Amino acid sequence: MKLSKDIIRNLIKEEISEMCAADQYKMASDDKHQDYHHQDDEGDMAKRQMFKTAEYATAIFDMIQDGEQYPAWIQSKMTKVADYIGAVKHYLEYDHVMGEKLDKDADAGDYIKDFRKSDAPQFKGKSKKKKQQMAVAAYLDAKDNK
Repeated sequence: MKLSKDIIRNLIKEEISEMCAADQYKMASDDKHQDYHHQDDEGDMAKRQMFKTAEYATAIFDMIQDGEQYPAWIQSKMTKVADYIGAVKHYLEYDHVMGEKLDKDADAGDYIKDFRKSDAPQFKGKSKKKKQQMAVAAYLDAKDNK
């Protein structure tokens, strides 16, 4: 299946409609329920968003044909999606779980040493090479966010 302009437009319209409906529901819900003891279910929300993102990514992946050319704005959006998902993954893999960050002047070698000596659960069973790849990815992400 080719990724035509009509398909892209429909995907964008669907996403905007879902976002607007969610915002309207949230505003109505917030107005009615000012419960200060309520705990947000951010983990559930995050899982729903990632599930939807994975579904969309799979569908788009299946639509893309080898050698097909896309407008610059589509390429830009695909790059942003990959960057954002990577940043979230690296945060969950390391910063969030470890509860720490290396010094802002740390280099890639510092990240690799730190990942290799860590006993955090996300590193369990990972090879030295995989830990190194994860460390370099975290380093590059941290460098991009400076």
